[in-house]
Amino acid sequence: MGFDLLGARRRALRAARRIPEDAPRVDVEIRRGSDVQRFRQELLADGPKWKITLQVLDARFTPVRVDETTTLRPGSLLIWFLRPGQPFEIGAFYHGRGTFQGYYINLIRPPRLQSRHWIIEDLYLDVWLPEGGDGVLLDEDELDAAVARGELTAEEAGDVRAAGARLLARSRRRGRSRWLPRSVGRSPAESVPELRLRRDAPGTFHAARISGRIIAFGLYLMAAVSATSAGFAAFTDAFLIAGPAQDAWRLTMLGEALVLAPLALGGWLPATRWPQPPLTDERSLFIATLAAGLAVLALSERAEWAGALLPVYATLGLFSLVFAVCRWRFDREVPVFALAGVAMTLVALVLLIVT
Repeated sequence: MGFDLLGARRRALRAARRIPEDAPRVDVEIRRGSDVQRFRQELLADGPKWKITLQVLDARFTPVRVDETTTLRPGSLLIWFLRPGQPFEIGAFYHGRGTFQGYYINLIRPPRLQSRHWIIEDLYLDVWLPEGGDGVLLDEDELDAAVARGELTAEEAGDVRAAGARLLARSRRRGRSRWLPRSVGRSPAESVPELRLRRDAPGTFHAARISGRIIAFGLYLMAAVSATSAGFAAFTDAFLIAGPAQDAWRLTMLGEALVLAPLALGGWLPATRWPQPPLTDERSLFIATLAAGLAVLALSERAEWAGALLPVYATLGLFSLVFAVCRWRFDREVPVFALAGVAMTLVALVLLIVT
């Protein structure tokens, strides 16, 4: 049975629309001349480089038309990306049914970020990048009206127009999602569960990410070694007699491992680029290692099973150790289950090796 990609996306979008009652929130005050609007948004990330908030428009929201084909309505999901000190913010807009609509870029003054109260002064001009369409500048007439009312000088309005033109050109040159935080990948809404995990349980988040990258490294290395071995088997005698060909085969595999390891662990390979939901947790790992340890004790002929079981227990121990270190480093908690899993794995390994 194949992986249900569409179903996974729908589940991620449903999870994104369910804001936990105890989720951290921020009050965002948007000032547009004399008009002031206030919104309460879920704070997904509060880092020094990026601040990410989630806004789900409720039933009280009055529908707003963005362009001829896009209207914001109650139930729409908006994810906002703000860089402190930068004169713009980026919104990823989704229809209530989960359909991505486009990126909306507000031209603003550098925001004032006061703990859980943000003040953003809107400079009227916006850049709209619709999904499947060409980017356009919005509200140029409102910018002209603001100058006529004396809210902006002609020079300030000129700077705003120039900034809008640069952002529009940048979107055409670099692609629309490449200027978003690396942590959200290509689909911001699908990354909301991961952002919440990173916010609420950073130790589990980093442990899951490292574990996923280790698994990806193993898969990439297996593919590379398989291709290399097939090539050497077809064109050399590396598998028949010891000699230069066999040495070259081994050196090639070692080189592949040395190249792939930093690329995978650093998140540079496609399967490791974006953080994933947790594959497991330390409790599940502890149960697995406990079962593994009991299995070792139950085996009467351990030596015969050692070759097959050693890699399994070593992998369980490695992942348990990753969780132990990350939980202590980021959550500042003593990871009892992870440490117990490491200890149980060590016992199983010793029994396999010495008997």
